[in-house]
Amino acid sequence: MFNDCIRLDQALVAAAQRYPQSSALEAQDGTFSYEQLNETVNKLCELLRAQGVQPGDRIGIYIAKSASAVVAIYAALRLGALVAPMDIKDPAERGARMLANADLDFLLATAASQAAAARVVAMHGQAGDVRTVDGLLLFPLPGQPQRHAGDEGGYVLFTSGSTGWPKGVCLTHANVLHFSAWAARTVVLSCEDRVGSQAALTFDLTTFDLFSTALAGACLCLMPDFLKMFPRDVTRWLDEQRISVFYAVPTLYQMLLQQGAIEQARPSALRAALYAGEPFPPQLLARYLTAFPDLPFYNLYGPTETNVCTAEQVSLAGVDTLLPSIGWAIEGVDVEIIGEDGRAAAQGEIFVAGPTVFAGYLVDGICRDARRSVYFRDGVQRLAYGTGDIGYQAADGRFHLQGRRDHQVKRRGHRIDLLDIESAVLALPGIETAAVVVRQGTTPEAEIWVHAVSAGASRADILRGLNSALPKRMQPDGIRMARKLPATANGKIDRRALGMLSVNMEEIGNE
Repeated sequence: MFNDCIRLDQALVAAAQRYPQSSALEAQDGTFSYEQLNETVNKLCELLRAQGVQPGDRIGIYIAKSASAVVAIYAALRLGALVAPMDIKDPAERGARMLANADLDFLLATAASQAAAARVVAMHGQAGDVRTVDGLLLFPLPGQPQRHAGDEGGYVLFTSGSTGWPKGVCLTHANVLHFSAWAARTVVLSCEDRVGSQAALTFDLTTFDLFSTALAGACLCLMPDFLKMFPRDVTRWLDEQRISVFYAVPTLYQMLLQQGAIEQARPSALRAALYAGEPFPPQLLARYLTAFPDLPFYNLYGPTETNVCTAEQVSLAGVDTLLPSIGWAIEGVDVEIIGEDGRAAAQGEIFVAGPTVFAGYLVDGICRDARRSVYFRDGVQRLAYGTGDIGYQAADGRFHLQGRRDHQVKRRGHRIDLLDIESAVLALPGIETAAVVVRQGTTPEAEIWVHAVSAGASRADILRGLNSALPKRMQPDGIRMARKLPATANGKIDRRALGMLSVNMEEIGNE
């Protein structure tokens, strides 16, 4: 049944037919059965159509994560629009750049986000009169109507751009559905499951939360955002809400282990844990696998542009690999290591082809294909997306990360990948987590710093361990011990913030 739909909004219609009275969505601002959710989406869809929203339009969802936001997303998709969830906490200037780069036609807000939406719209340019739609506010944006006529709609997620302009990653219905159906099959989602959703709607983890649940008729439970500051409350929420499937970044799992007492108070209904977005520190992952031997952990890999493209269920034996494993290519997706000559190689950049790969980046309103023509190992030339991640494929078919193309630095004539150093740090005993970054604004040559959270290891222990594990050219210039590492809005380690820290060698010590 997971392959019956060709559009994301059809997944909700099908669930309403199969499981009309089953719980579909639970949030602080509303609880819906599948029948109720589908009827509410239909109502908003008709009201938006009456206000001039048409197939092919592009709509920014400027609503805090809530039942209202979920209804708005589904209604816009049902209209045939291209939907762009936005973070109401972003600076207005960034929001205005999103409107411009994606060439949005409308911005949909609530009374709570109206003032912030108005600032974003004002920075973008003169808009039409704000319209009230069933308690929501619809901001028409400047531009020529119907300039996107013929677009088939879909999903837009914004990622950071190197130029300071957020890039709109344009995902088709088919892109997201292929991943969502694969994920639902892999974790055997059913109408009995309750999926805990903690990520922002602007983060690609939530495509699983929204659409895999609908495909399976499972219940989507939105975790209150403020709970993330209180790991013990997250553990309690998972238990009280009877969450059976949870998908998060490793940083949140670490917090639950270190501050949330999850080892002592395992959520009683939890049967599957998924993670993505960054490497999981092996010693912490091993603690989970030891404490919960019957709880499968799934490592999902893939940039926003490819959805998830490789995955594996991790094991204690696999945790000990020197370089992080990202598993095998998922069903229907082609993954290859490509060298600089554009052909398959033993080591190189990870390229992805197939149904999960995005349509392109929205730049000045135009969807621009970012794929390259490369030769895979079978000799077939394919259009594929280069992830920027460097890796290799082991004899068992698993792919392993070795770093990023843009995380490679040149120092004293040697090209060094920061992930090589980071993997060596994480493999040391007594390390909870760590990140290796180039310190910004220092010398013309790259200055490499280790930022580590200790579970018993001292700075001297780290130095000794790295002296044994790494050649002299890869030794870091400094080591900074910290109680915790800063995180981005999506919960990943904020490497940019670490690189900007102004720390002298003499200042090193526990914070």
